[in-house]
Amino acid sequence: MKSRVMMCIRYRIPAGTPRERTRIDISQICLIAIALVSILLGCNSADLRSGEDTSDSDTGVVDHQSSIGLNIDRYLSALEALGFSGAIIVDHGGEVVLRKGYGLADRESRRPYTPTTVQSHGSITKQMTGAAILLLESRGKLSVDDSLDLYFDDLPEGWEAISLHQLLTHSSGLSEGVGPDEESIAAQAYLDRLMAEPLQFAPGSGYAYSNAGYSLLGMIVERVSGQSYEAFLRNELLLPAGMSETGYLLPAWDRDRLAAGYRNGERWGLVQGRGWLDDGPNWNLRANGGLHTTVDDMHRWLNTVRGRGVLDVEAALRWTTGYIDEWSDNSKYAYGWVVSDTKWGRMISHQGSNGIFSAEFVWLPEKELFFYIQGNSLMVSASVISALEQRERLLAAAFDAEFPLPPLVEAASAASPEEAGQREGIYHLEGGTLELTADDTRLFAKLSGQSVLNSMLNPTEAQRTQFAELNQRTKDAMDRLEVGQKDAIAGMLAEGEDPVERTRPLLNRISQISSQNGGELRSLHVIGSFKNAPGSRFADLGPWTTFVYAEFEHWNQYWNLVWNSDGTYRGNWSGPWPSFILVPTAKAEYRGVRQGPAWETVGLHFDDDCLVVGGLRACRVE
Repeated sequence: MKSRVMMCIRYRIPAGTPRERTRIDISQICLIAIALVSILLGCNSADLRSGEDTSDSDTGVVDHQSSIGLNIDRYLSALEALGFSGAIIVDHGGEVVLRKGYGLADRESRRPYTPTTVQSHGSITKQMTGAAILLLESRGKLSVDDSLDLYFDDLPEGWEAISLHQLLTHSSGLSEGVGPDEESIAAQAYLDRLMAEPLQFAPGSGYAYSNAGYSLLGMIVERVSGQSYEAFLRNELLLPAGMSETGYLLPAWDRDRLAAGYRNGERWGLVQGRGWLDDGPNWNLRANGGLHTTVDDMHRWLNTVRGRGVLDVEAALRWTTGYIDEWSDNSKYAYGWVVSDTKWGRMISHQGSNGIFSAEFVWLPEKELFFYIQGNSLMVSASVISALEQRERLLAAAFDAEFPLPPLVEAASAASPEEAGQREGIYHLEGGTLELTADDTRLFAKLSGQSVLNSMLNPTEAQRTQFAELNQRTKDAMDRLEVGQKDAIAGMLAEGEDPVERTRPLLNRISQISSQNGGELRSLHVIGSFKNAPGSRFADLGPWTTFVYAEFEHWNQYWNLVWNSDGTYRGNWSGPWPSFILVPTAKAEYRGVRQGPAWETVGLHFDDDCLVVGGLRACRVE
């Protein structure tokens, strides 16, 4: 009895946590005793599970009876050494199986990231704007079928036909946005600028993600409700859901609870206050992004999403029904949600990021799994790695016994950010470079050249010969592609394939980037080739990848050219630059871990201004 009460004292699930499926595994008398303690200490008897590993509300909990909780924690604990900092909450079957912080919320003060840390969740704000519109509709104040001319005067030609439904589903034809998040711009100035922009397509005839559309929805919320956007959310949606920690300014958090953001190893700071108006963000950001929250509050939000809050079940279903195809038939946009069919079942989700802070809300109703994750570093994102891979990796960790988990690397306690900073720079090896960027105590290594890829990945001699041949064939093709040759990749194809047809997508991509202000193509650089190890992103597509850097005047893109086992070209996919994260393990010694499955590792050490790997020295040149 005593140990169970102590577990309750040390860990408290937030109010509003779904209580279905609560396990009653102790006597009625014990439950009454725990309930009395709960009243005094704010704890809930539903939080108790036999064998649970618990700790206080700041550091969180891992449920040792849940393989899902254990596996996701094991995955994120390994990522923590590689640079992940953030927090997650995981609910399976109505019970919290993981609630924990990782890394640092503020590196300069060495303040840890905990489940109670507050940060921006970016475009996840859109689902709250969608809920606000549906709540006003349920009260007879508006309809999603209303057109814009009911709310705004002097609309440009064609705008009067835009409906609230089209704004909610990004099918209005409005531009993505009209200014940066940090620009201080008030509502009328924002409207004037937006209305000067041409529509991308006739309303209702296409899909184009539009932050501007959600800003207009925020203005409509204010005009219809008579409250500011944030006040309406807080009074009518958030506080009824028990979400006192979510908002722009009204929660009035202690600033020591706010996470600082980090980009490319450098402190970026806070979203809050960057070009903000007196009552919150400017209108480039308001209602489409930037709300701040905690993992606990987003867990409470799940009740509203399930129709157990101020929105009834019918309204919640309309809110989370996909209406407009995004990029495929399997992914549709709802009212601030993405609804997709996945191998894990139907998924209702949304991610948010400003390129520094990132977050993701994921709910799989059929598997009764929910998680919300947020993080404050661009180097190891909480959501966007490439094509939303972090979400896929978290789900693979939860459900796929074959998913290769990253290695647990123990970082040296004496390592310092200053030491890492002193080792930044470009290290030259014959035929290639390692570009090292400090990320707190770690070093982020960007690999260029086959000699460097070989040193870090240690392919066999036969593979090295194969990679040299693939590189040469790719370089010949890219040289032809640079000058617009219509059959540029002819030398990469199987017999009988049409080289003009297979080259066309690459030429179209170059034209598209150039026409969208990327500027003229400058060069296509062949960086090198590598094996697609089991579990890696392209392993199911082919055995090898050749990485190409497409450099434009104002833009760049990374191409992964994947090969079939017979040495013919399979296709091209975008993806991250080949990179390793170097974790300090002892004085001048590092363990390099490839950034992604199969998480290949290599030992390295520094000798003066040279990095030694695999017996080869890469020396820094100023």
